[in-house]
Amino acid sequence: MSNLVKPSDGAPEPLLQTLLESALAQLRPILYALSDEAYPGLRSRHYRLLSFIPDSGVRVSAIADRSGLTKQALAQALALVRERGCVEVVPDPGDRRARLVVLTDRGRAALLAVRERTSQIEQQWAERIGTGRYAVARAVLTEIAEAGPAPSGSTAGASSGDASNPEPLTPKSRRNS
Repeated sequence: MSNLVKPSDGAPEPLLQTLLESALAQLRPILYALSDEAYPGLRSRHYRLLSFIPDSGVRVSAIADRSGLTKQALAQALALVRERGCVEVVPDPGDRRARLVVLTDRGRAALLAVRERTSQIEQQWAERIGTGRYAVARAVLTEIAEAGPAPSGSTAGASSGDASNPEPLTPKSRRNS
């Protein structure tokens, strides 16, 4: 952590959760407006849930694994998106005992609308900090998300990015990327 930039006012470095929540707080009004206009009752957690469902469908257990939701929380969220016509549950053609959750046309439209709306704020963020820096930040978050959680107690990979980019991002580099 020593290569992170400390606030100049002597305040402690913000927790990662605080930084991520701040970014999410900027997205929520956009998603609430979308819900009010076209998808009543859906919130960011529901849009997130829809994003875990590929066109071919997916078993509930796989959504639980990807989302980190408990089966109970997932069942509640799925019930609402199903009620709103965004998903349907169908037999798995590979195993008739299993069920697949599949997006409906309305669910695909909701995801497209979310992507369109959030791209506007992403563009603002890129303009604010520089398109190159924003692209790197988004790529890093994507890589972290795709890697999934680290094994408990593991520090493996903690410095894997250091070799490819040994210099920390600084306030000076913010504007010119």
